[in-house]
Amino acid sequence: MVTEVGREPAVPEYVFGPLSTVEGRARRARSAGFGFYHDSATEPLDPRPGERITIAAQAGAGVAVVTATLSFTVDGTPPHSVAEAEDGHTAHLAMKRAEVTWDTSQWRHAERWESAIPAQPAGTRVRYIISALTSSGHLIDSPHFDLAAGEFVEDPGAFDASFIKRMMRDGAPRVYEFYIDEERAPAWLSDAVIYQIFVDRFAPDPGRSFSRRSDPAAFQRGTLKGVMAQLDYLSELGVNCLWLTPVFPSPSHHGYDATDHMSIEPRLGSEQDLRRLLEAAHTRRIRVLLDFVANHVSNRHPAFVAASRDPASPTRPWFYFDDSPAGYRCYYDIPELPVLNTDHPGVRDYLIGAACHWLALGCDGFRLDHAHGVTHGFWSEFRTATRAVRPDCVTIGEITETPPVTLSFAGRMDGVLDFGLLELLRSFFVTGELSPSEFDVGLSRHFAYYGTSLALPSFLDNHDMNRLLWSVEGDQRRLRLAAVCQFALPGPPIIYYGTEVGLSQRRGVVRLEEARLPMLRGDAQDSTLLAFYRMLIRVRRDLGAAWSKPRRAVLIDDRSNIYAFACGEYLVALNNRARAARVSLPGKPGGGGEGKEVDLLLASDEAVELQGARLLYLPAFGGAICRL
Repeated sequence: MVTEVGREPAVPEYVFGPLSTVEGRARRARSAGFGFYHDSATEPLDPRPGERITIAAQAGAGVAVVTATLSFTVDGTPPHSVAEAEDGHTAHLAMKRAEVTWDTSQWRHAERWESAIPAQPAGTRVRYIISALTSSGHLIDSPHFDLAAGEFVEDPGAFDASFIKRMMRDGAPRVYEFYIDEERAPAWLSDAVIYQIFVDRFAPDPGRSFSRRSDPAAFQRGTLKGVMAQLDYLSELGVNCLWLTPVFPSPSHHGYDATDHMSIEPRLGSEQDLRRLLEAAHTRRIRVLLDFVANHVSNRHPAFVAASRDPASPTRPWFYFDDSPAGYRCYYDIPELPVLNTDHPGVRDYLIGAACHWLALGCDGFRLDHAHGVTHGFWSEFRTATRAVRPDCVTIGEITETPPVTLSFAGRMDGVLDFGLLELLRSFFVTGELSPSEFDVGLSRHFAYYGTSLALPSFLDNHDMNRLLWSVEGDQRRLRLAAVCQFALPGPPIIYYGTEVGLSQRRGVVRLEEARLPMLRGDAQDSTLLAFYRMLIRVRRDLGAAWSKPRRAVLIDDRSNIYAFACGEYLVALNNRARAARVSLPGKPGGGGEGKEVDLLLASDEAVELQGARLLYLPAFGGAICRL
């Protein structure tokens, strides 16, 4: 029962990514129904020793498949197409038309073709290609329409002879791959509270100050020594894992355009500085993840400079030179960011070798930037190689794709940043687009869809979007309320640097640097908000196992915008409106305990209080965690 003791207008929201808009989603839905493609997913998603593996491909509009073939190897060698000479390594399996479906977006039927690779022992590297013969006699293969690699048709209305020509094999087909193993995400990840540090903006060397330059894109003098000097602060905050944005040589303040993956950007420090930071963090039982970009490099990278100057350069095949406006494929059409061909052996040796180097130095794993732009095969090899160096290292991918594509990376990495949950949290706590009942359904379906295949680190904001505090117009009550919910959900929570002390923005994200202002220090920090975050982290870590238990809705009141859920004996109550309310708390799960007073473990606001044995008072935008 809720007793009322108003609602603020919805705040305009900003979410990045082409699939964040209705138009982008409609375009993807249309394009996904064309051509012949394979999305890199296997059944099961993460094959174990002794399991049969089903491989499927989709034949949609624009192509009529007569026969399809799955060609694979299990000894690590590249498979050959059925149209090529036998090599003694490749096995060929005829694919069968397993299902015919109806696609309303195309107003025509589609087909699912599949075959199954026999069960394999642990340690097997399975590599395969898929090819098909069309009714017009053309041999095509799926790589041209690999949704996971972002290669889908932007203009599905332009299907003519050139469409078939694009699908025809004009070179070696893409090789898909995965490993048969028993790997699981390290146990420590589930207990992690992660703190994202934008290195250039977090802390200068001791005794120095941030730059006073007005341009938000200018270097702000943050360093690795500065991070190390703040380890006591971070330890007292309670976080036990740091995520450092890129520290490799780069011409930019953000570092997502590396010119070298094997050394440290001199502005930020040296390899010795990183080693000392890792050692000091580990002494405090804090792990450290490095941001790693495999999708693209800076156009100042020596490999690209050599490739662009000389078509005969050994690094020319590292990139995709073509007839596009820039003359080569680049990230989001930015000429300064040429895309890497991560299926090229030289690129793999370079990138995976660099990752192994930093693991050997002492880092604990990687956050993988724009991971869906890189092939599944690369990440399969990356994970296997890095685990050989550091068995408990983790890989967490940034994948701003559809849930099916995101889920297809299970077994290729340990976890993915939870963009789906981000949208739910923002839509409930920021924009008010979701009612409590819609939010509850969204949470239930979201976690049921992903299951335990991937760890799902959660976040309220990051360096590529408006800070949540800015989006709620500086109302810290709403930030604290959203944080209570975030920390009571299963995935490891991430805090973007400065959130815990009230760091916001000067204006909305027209330039991304607005969400990357220098860290607040001294009297500029909000000590009350900091105390709340310290308590929130303490409760999360003390009760970490509780949030992995099944979540059950206890109270859903759409009229009053109140939502409460429980995990085991712990209850989370959220008043997501501008009026106070009183909430009657239930007894313990399974019955009983109605007369016993509950324990208030965490309050988002000092006005939150228990009134009587089982009546919880929540002020406007107030939340609490209780033990029943």
